[in-house]
Amino acid sequence: MRKLLRWPGGLKYRIFTAYLLVVIIPFSLLCLIGFQQIEQILKQQQIEQNTREMDGFRGDLLDLTGLMTKSLILINQNPSFEQYLSPDTPHSPYTAMREINRNLDSLANSFFLSTPSVFMTVTDRAGHAYFNYTPKYPIQGEAMYQEISGKLDHLKPHASYYWKVADNYVFRDIVSGETMLTIDSLLLGTRLEPYGALRISMDHQQWLKQWTRAADPKAQYLVIGKTGDLIYRSTADAQMPEAVTHRFQEDFRAYPDKLLYLTNEDEQALYLASYMPSLEWTLVKKISLEEVFAGTNAIKRTALIALVALTVVFIAATLLISSNVTKPLHKLRDQMSRAADQELRVTIPTSNYKGEILQLLTSFNRMIADIGTLIYRLKVEERQKESVRFQILVSQMDPHFLLNTLNMIKSQALKNQDQTTFEICVSLGLLLETSLNTELDLIPLDQELSFTEAYMHIQNTRFGNRYHLDIEYDASLFYALVPKFTLQPLVENAITHGFAETASEGHIKVNINKNGQELVIQVMDDGIGPEAARQAAASATIRRSRKGIGLSNIRERLELLYKGKASLSLYRTPDNSRTIVEIRTPLLVSEPYRKGETKHV
Repeated sequence: MRKLLRWPGGLKYRIFTAYLLVVIIPFSLLCLIGFQQIEQILKQQQIEQNTREMDGFRGDLLDLTGLMTKSLILINQNPSFEQYLSPDTPHSPYTAMREINRNLDSLANSFFLSTPSVFMTVTDRAGHAYFNYTPKYPIQGEAMYQEISGKLDHLKPHASYYWKVADNYVFRDIVSGETMLTIDSLLLGTRLEPYGALRISMDHQQWLKQWTRAADPKAQYLVIGKTGDLIYRSTADAQMPEAVTHRFQEDFRAYPDKLLYLTNEDEQALYLASYMPSLEWTLVKKISLEEVFAGTNAIKRTALIALVALTVVFIAATLLISSNVTKPLHKLRDQMSRAADQELRVTIPTSNYKGEILQLLTSFNRMIADIGTLIYRLKVEERQKESVRFQILVSQMDPHFLLNTLNMIKSQALKNQDQTTFEICVSLGLLLETSLNTELDLIPLDQELSFTEAYMHIQNTRFGNRYHLDIEYDASLFYALVPKFTLQPLVENAITHGFAETASEGHIKVNINKNGQELVIQVMDDGIGPEAARQAAASATIRRSRKGIGLSNIRERLELLYKGKASLSLYRTPDNSRTIVEIRTPLLVSEPYRKGETKHV
C-alpha cells in the first residue's frame, strides 16, 4: 500500500502528478458538480413547465367529463323524458321516439359543438331504446337497463352513476376506435323510482389524439387505467415499466391531487403523472432525459475535448521543461554524492551555472560551510561537558571525605561514651548521605521527616533545646512522595529568620494533609515574621556571608518537577502571631512492596 502511495521519483512524473492533483482532478470535480447542478436546474424547470401542461391536460379532460355529467343531470331533470318513457305514458311509441330524439339532438348540439361527438342512449324499463347515432348493431334496450341497474346495485350506497371504458357500439365510419368513454345512470322519476336508463359515450381516443398532437411533439403521453391497463398512448412505442406504474399508484393513494414525477435511470426518462379520481385514470407524460439535457451534454463534450487538448499540451511542455531542468540537477546530484563521500570537505563549482541552479549550488556550498562550523561547535561543547563532568566527580570526593571523617568522629564518640557527639554525628551523617544521592528527586514523606528531625536535633544540641518541633500528618500520607529537602530548608528558614533576633523559645509546627488530589504542607512558626527579620538583617552590624536561597530554591525545584501544578506561598496569620509557609503539590503515593502481598499499588 505504501508503494502505491509513494510520490513518483522523476521530476517530469512529479510535475504530471501535480498537474493531475491540482488541475485535472479539481477541474473534473468542479465540472461534475457544475453539470449536476445545471441538470438539476434544467430538470426542475422541465417539471415546473410540464406541471402547467399536465394541469391543463387534466383540466381539459375534467371539463369534458364534466359536460357529460352535466348532460346526465339535465336529462334527469327534463320532465319530457319521464313523460314519454314512463310505463303509463299516453303517447304513442312514434311520438315518444320523435320527442326524445329531438331532446337528445338539442342537448348534444348545445354542449358539444367544440368537442368530439357525444352519443346518448335512453331506454325505458320495457326495453324501448332511443339514440342519436347510427349503432353498429341493434340496441338491446332491456339488456342495457338490466346491466346498468345491476351494476349500480353492487356499487357503494347512493351511487347514481358510474364511469367505464366500453366497447365501441357506434358505426365504425363514425367512431373508428375500439373503445369509448361511457357514463351510465338510471333515470329517476318524481317518486325516485327508476323509469329508464341512460348511457352517454364519447370517442375519448380521438379527443386524446387531438390533444396530444397539439402538445409537446418530443414527449410521449399515456393514460393508465385503475388496474394498470393501457387506455391510450400517443405513439406506438410509448410504454411505461410496471414498476413505475405501481410506484405512481402507491403514491397517488396518499396524494391523489398532487402532480408526481419520477426519474427512471434505466430508460433515461422523466415521468410526470396526474391522477383523475372520478375516472381512476393516471395521465402520464414521458420525456427523454437526453432531450432535456441535450445542451448540457454538448457542453460536457466540449469540456472533455478542451481538457484532453490541454493535457496533451501540458505533457509536451512538461517534457520540454524537465529536460532543461533535470540535466543540471543530475550533475548536482553527482557532485553532492562525491561531497558526502569526502565528509563535506569539498564545494561545488558554480561558474558554469546561472539562475535558480546557481542559487541552489550557492546555498548548498553555504550549507556545507555552516554544517562544518556546527560540527566544530558540537565537538567543543562535548569537550566542555566532559570537563564539567570531571569537575563534578572531583567535587564529590570532598563530601565523601567529610562523611568518612564524620564516621571516624562518631566511632570515637561512641568509644568515649560521648552520647551527645554521637547523636550529632548520626544526624549530620544522615543529611550528608542524602545530599550525596543525586539519583532521586522525589522521596517518601517519612524519609523527609527523618531529615527534618535530624536537622532539629543538631540545632537543639547547639542551642540547648531552645526550639520545639511539632509534626502532625495523616497516616495515609506516610508514603506520599515529596521533593527531597523540602521541609528541612523551611524549618531552617524559620530558625534563621524567625528566631535569630530573639532569645525566647521557638515553636515550629509542621502540618501535612491532603485536599482532594493535592498534598498540602504547612510550616508554621511563632517567630518575628519576615518583615521584622528583613529590618533586623538590614540594621545588623554582622551580616551573613552567604545569601539565603531556601524559598527561591524550593520554588524553582517545584516548577521543574511539577510544571506549574505546584505552588509555594508565605504569609502571616491575621493576628500577626505566626508565619506560615504553605506548599501545594499533586498527591503521589508510592507504597513499598511487602513480601507475601498479592496486590501492590
